[in-house]
Amino acid sequence: MKRLIGFLKPHRRLVIWLAFLTLSLAALLTTGPIVTGAIVDEVIATQQFGLLPPYLALLLGVAIVRALFQFFYTRDRERLGQHVVTDIRTALYRKLLALPYSFYDNEQTGRLMSRITSDVESTRIFLAFILIDSINHVTTVVVMLAALVRLNLLLAVIAIIPTLVSGVALYLLYQRWHRINRRIHEQNAVVSGVLQDSLAGIKVVKSFAQEQQEEDKYLNAAQALQKLHIEANDGWYLRYPFIGAIPRLMQLALIVVGGIQVVDGVMSLGTLVASISFTGLMLAAVNALGTQLTTLGQTATAAVRIFEMLDEPVRIRTPDHPVHLGEMQGDIRFENVTFKYATARANTLKNITLHVPAGTSLAVVGATGAGKSTLVHLIGRFYDPTSGRVLIDGHDARALDLDELRRQIGIVAQDSLLFSATIAENIAFGRPDATREQIERAARLAQAHEFISRLPEGYDTSIGERGVGLSGGQRQRIAIARAILLDPKILILDDSMSAVDAETERLLQAAIGEVMRGRTTILIAHRLSTVQQADRIVVLREGEIVEQGTDAELTRSGGYYQHVLELQRMTASESMGEVLSKAPALVMPE
Repeated sequence: MKRLIGFLKPHRRLVIWLAFLTLSLAALLTTGPIVTGAIVDEVIATQQFGLLPPYLALLLGVAIVRALFQFFYTRDRERLGQHVVTDIRTALYRKLLALPYSFYDNEQTGRLMSRITSDVESTRIFLAFILIDSINHVTTVVVMLAALVRLNLLLAVIAIIPTLVSGVALYLLYQRWHRINRRIHEQNAVVSGVLQDSLAGIKVVKSFAQEQQEEDKYLNAAQALQKLHIEANDGWYLRYPFIGAIPRLMQLALIVVGGIQVVDGVMSLGTLVASISFTGLMLAAVNALGTQLTTLGQTATAAVRIFEMLDEPVRIRTPDHPVHLGEMQGDIRFENVTFKYATARANTLKNITLHVPAGTSLAVVGATGAGKSTLVHLIGRFYDPTSGRVLIDGHDARALDLDELRRQIGIVAQDSLLFSATIAENIAFGRPDATREQIERAARLAQAHEFISRLPEGYDTSIGERGVGLSGGQRQRIAIARAILLDPKILILDDSMSAVDAETERLLQAAIGEVMRGRTTILIAHRLSTVQQADRIVVLREGEIVEQGTDAELTRSGGYYQHVLELQRMTASESMGEVLSKAPALVMPE
C-alpha cells in the first residue's frame, strides 16, 4: 500500500487541499450536536423561545458551508482518482512496451488487459474513495471522541472501548476476506483470458463449429468466479452484523448511564442529547469504515498484481553506457550462439557460427521448428543468446543502444500484423513523418499501390483490427511497404511471401531484389525460387547449421540441400518447410 500511495506524490497539492476539506467537514459536523444540546438546555428547558432563531440561523449557515465544502471534496476527490489512474495506466503501459518477447511468450493478452483495466480501476477506487474517505471517517471518529471527552469523560470511555473492539474485529475479518479476494482477482484474469482467446480466434471457432465448447469453457471459468464471490460475501455478511452490533450496545449503555447522570443532576439533558448525537455520528463513520473494508480487499489485491507487473525485470534493455554506431553498416556475425527458450527442454539453436557481410543477402531454410525465426530474432535483441555473441558491425549487440539498433532493422514477419488505422498510417508506422509521396513509393515497390488505389478511400482507407478486410497477400504487401519505407540497413523477410499468389510473388521478388541492393538482407523462405535470390544459403536442422553455400554449390554437393531440391521438384505443390520436415537425416560429406 505504501508504494501505491506513492502515486499521490505528484498531486500533493490536491491531497493537502482534500486533507483541509476533510478536517473542515469533521469540525463542522460537531456544530450540529453542540447547537442541538444548547437548544435543549437554553431554549426548551427554560422556555426562552426567543433564543431559537439565532441557533437555527447558525445551523443553516453551517449546513450551507458544509454543503459547499462537500461539493469541493467530492469533485476534487474524483479528480485525484482520475489523475492517479492515468499515471498508473501510463506506468503499466510503459512497462509492457519495455518488457521483452520472452515475457509475452507465457502471458495471455486477456490477463494483461485485466490488469491494465479492472485492476487499475480498483486502485482508482482505493485512492480516490477508500483512502480519502477512510481518512475522512477516521477524522470524524477522532473529532467526535474528542468532543465527547470534553462533554463527559465517563461517556467517552464507554464509547471508546466498544469502538476499539469492533475495529479490531473488523480488521481480523478483513484479513480473511483479503485472502479470498486475491483468488477472485486471479480467477477474473482467467475469465478475461478465456474471453480474449475466444474472440481472437472467433473465425476458427465458427469454422470448426465449436461455439458450444467455447461457451462451456467460459461458463466453467465464470462459475468458478461466482463461487469465490459467494464464499467471500457469505463470510463477510454473516460476521459483519455481529461486529456491527457492538457499537449499538455501546449506544444503549450511553443512554442508560447518561440518563442516570441527568436524573442525579450530574449532567444536563442537553449534554446527554449532544453526547448521543456525537456517538451516532461516530457510529456512522465506523460503519462506513467497515463497509469500505470489503472494497479495500479488492483494491489491495489489485495493487499487488499491478506492482508484480511493474517489478517484472526488463532483462533486455539499453546498457548504461551504450555503444552508438551512428550509421550502421549491417555486418552480422554469430559466434558460437546457443539459445534456449525458458519453457523449452532443449536448445532451439546450438553453437551457431555464421557471418553475413554488410550488403550481402542470406537465405535461411529449414523445417518448421528448425530455429529460423529464432535466429533472426537474436539480431534485433528480441531475445539474447543463452551463450555466445551476436555482433553487429563488430560490436556485441548487447552493448548497443537498443532503439538505435532496432530503428535500422526492417522486419516483415509471416503473420503480418496491421493496426486499426488507415493504410497510410500502417505503412508509415516506422516513419510517422513520411510524406505521402514516400508512402506511395514504398507501396509501389511492394506491389501494393494498385490494390490500395482501388479501395474506396485509397491510402486513407481504415482497416480493421489486425488488418481484417484485407487478404493475407494484401496484408503482407503492406507490411513489406512498411519495411521498405523504413529504409533499414538490415532487412529481414521472415517467410514474407507465404500468402501471395505466384504472379504477385514474381513481382515482389523483382521489387525486393531492388530493395536488397546496398543493405544486408536475411530471407527465411519455404519457396526455392525465393531462396535462390540470396548470395548465400544456410540450411538449419534441429537448431544446427548442416550446410551453407551458394545455390550452385549446395546443388553440386549432393548433400541435404540437393536432396531437398529433388524432393521439391517431385512435390512442386509442397512448401520448402513441408519437404524438409519429411526429409530423412543425411550424413554430411567430409
